[in-house]
Amino acid sequence: MKSHTQKEMDTQLIFLLCISLLHFRPPATTAATATNATGGIETDQIALLALKSNIKQDPQGVMGSWNESLDFCQWQGVTCGLRHRRVTILDLSSRGLVGSLSPFIGNLSFLEEIILRNNTIKGEIPPEIGRLFRLQILWLSYDSLEGEIPANISLCSNLVLLSLRNNMLVGKIPIELASLSKLKTLIIDFNNFTGGIPPFFGNLTSLKTLSASSIAFGGSIPDSLGRLENLLFLFLGGNELSGMIHPSIYNLSLITYLSLNDNQLQGSLPQNFGLAFSHLQNLQLWGNQFTGSIPDSISNASQLEHIEMQGNNFTGKVSVNFRGLHGLLFINLACNNLGSGEADDMSFLASMANCTNLEHLALSQNQFGGSLPSFVANFSTQFQQLVIGRNQISGNFPSWIGTLVNLNVLAMNY
Repeated sequence: MKSHTQKEMDTQLIFLLCISLLHFRPPATTAATATNATGGIETDQIALLALKSNIKQDPQGVMGSWNESLDFCQWQGVTCGLRHRRVTILDLSSRGLVGSLSPFIGNLSFLEEIILRNNTIKGEIPPEIGRLFRLQILWLSYDSLEGEIPANISLCSNLVLLSLRNNMLVGKIPIELASLSKLKTLIIDFNNFTGGIPPFFGNLTSLKTLSASSIAFGGSIPDSLGRLENLLFLFLGGNELSGMIHPSIYNLSLITYLSLNDNQLQGSLPQNFGLAFSHLQNLQLWGNQFTGSIPDSISNASQLEHIEMQGNNFTGKVSVNFRGLHGLLFINLACNNLGSGEADDMSFLASMANCTNLEHLALSQNQFGGSLPSFVANFSTQFQQLVIGRNQISGNFPSWIGTLVNLNVLAMNY
């Protein structure tokens, strides 16, 4: 026998289901039609209460205001449009909520933003989200979501930001997402997707941020990514990628942050690397199998702040002129085969005296020869860390080290 409360819940669920079917509108529905739909405002309130019923823990009491004694447009985390009094934004980020997403979220047909990041939202992403054709932001990162990405999220044709970082999502990324022509930010790091980096990502030509690190995709970097000419941020680290960087990737001339670290990428960098990526600010290539010399043209990327190329197989002398990299903060070239054991191997350090913001320099475990040049004493007053051991450096411990007043890490074991 069901209790009286259970019967009431069943009745309410049936009523909600009827309402959801009654008010579902395909993407072609106009704003005016949706506004005039019978019970539209009531549908929003019922849908919100259904969302509340799926939340099992609310340590901050954010949903204490979610009751019928208060207009739902005044409930915490809820924003309504001024004209239609329909829910346009649901923002419950970082509230410590534990629970799951009710499928009735698909009835909030005026929603433009769903921001539920940094909670413990479990279960699957409801496919009913695909009904929300006005949706522009879907931010579900740092939750505990499971299952696959619903293919019909592609029906949210106005989506500009999709963030699913740090969940437990699995399966292949649905090819249907290729139709999201307005998408500017795609963040899917730290999940368990399979099937490699999808070549159809190259169809998302409005993308400015593609963040897909630590997924262990395997395979290679698709050459189709070279079509993303608006891309500013590319994060593909920790994906067990192999092979060479396809020449098409060097078409991404607006890139400011390039992170390909911790893979098994091979080959040498082209001599025009710094010319191709002239807007680069942060370069992370560490932990790969790159060979050849470090291109001199890196000096043309005059906005560089971080250079991390440690843990590769780069060889030869470093002849980059760092003089124009005034914003350089951090450079790590450790654990390569740079240098030739000759006395002038570290002459390139002279140009770093112009890097007035330099804080960290790591050159350890290479083949650099000669003595540590005294012009290092002219480095920035911000300079804090010098790691240069396990080379072929000769000479005594330099007395001028004491002039680097802010130095707090010194590793010079020759």
